[in-house]
Amino acid sequence: MENLPIIDIGNLYSNDSDLISEVDNKIAFAAASVGFFVITGYRQKNIVNFEARKKMLTIFDIPMDKQRYLWKKNFAPKNKNLYRGWFPLTSSLAKNREGFEMGPDIARDHKDYDTSDILQEKTPRPKSEDIPGDWIKTCKSYYLAMEVIGEKLLCSLSRSLGISEHIFLEAFRMGISTLRLLHYPKRDDFSKEIEDTPDRFTIFRGKRYEQIARPHVDSGLLTILAQDNVGGLQVRSHSGDWVEVPLIADSFSVNFGGLMEYWTGGRVKATLHRVLSLNERRFSVPFFFEPRPSTVISPLPIRGSKKFKPFLYGNHLWEKTTKFPENKGLEHLRPPRLMN
Repeated sequence: MENLPIIDIGNLYSNDSDLISEVDNKIAFAAASVGFFVITGYRQKNIVNFEARKKMLTIFDIPMDKQRYLWKKNFAPKNKNLYRGWFPLTSSLAKNREGFEMGPDIARDHKDYDTSDILQEKTPRPKSEDIPGDWIKTCKSYYLAMEVIGEKLLCSLSRSLGISEHIFLEAFRMGISTLRLLHYPKRDDFSKEIEDTPDRFTIFRGKRYEQIARPHVDSGLLTILAQDNVGGLQVRSHSGDWVEVPLIADSFSVNFGGLMEYWTGGRVKATLHRVLSLNERRFSVPFFFEPRPSTVISPLPIRGSKKFKPFLYGNHLWEKTTKFPENKGLEHLRPPRLMN
């Protein structure tokens, strides 16, 4: 895996079965062998482009002393939002990243969601004076377009696995996908700083780097990520080497999470990845494609797949997400739901 697969998915939008099959085969190979690839050729370029992301990321221009009303309750106890909203730089000891997380209510009517479930709470909205006038509209269009791209990828994966496309499509109907805006500020020289958090620093090609995202496998199903032009994202190869994710204009990097590997009986791989600081201000916009909390994760009809006891996606997500620094201490607020 010296180079990650780069796949033009344009033909997934065609009506030519042969052309679709060619793309399916490429995605299937990448999913089974690497679990991480780069896509180009999607139809929504005029919606999910650099300019759209630039506009959404203006939220980080709000000064710290004025952004508190958007912070999660963990960091601003007077606020009501627990799961959605802003986690500030103070959310971790390293103070090397901050983010704003939006749910489906940014794109569609929230009244159709179960607001008694923390995972379906409403996203706090920035004040109109703090953002460009079409900020919400841009976020809505971006969110909906990312759902379409995610569905195209999952339908392709379904065909390769030999299962009905309906299984994944139904699971993601009224899903709770997260659109996350991330900001990694430019750092002062940290070469002499001590290791105050585990694995904060690493040696790569003889040079010491700060790992602003330590090696991890995403906990969910599918992540579609837009990088900026700074770089730093790396994937762990089968040989143990770290491979740079290429910076290609109008591309997304795609990776599968640990739950997808588990759900598909290992047919799809979840791959370790990390982000090294290049000592430059960095932004990224990941879209975590997530199904409804009530989705039952049960063995897929794939020959030879290992059987397991079915469970609810929402229970899995809450157990995983409350291990992250920005959600620490919230575990007791959402007892596991029972399957109907």
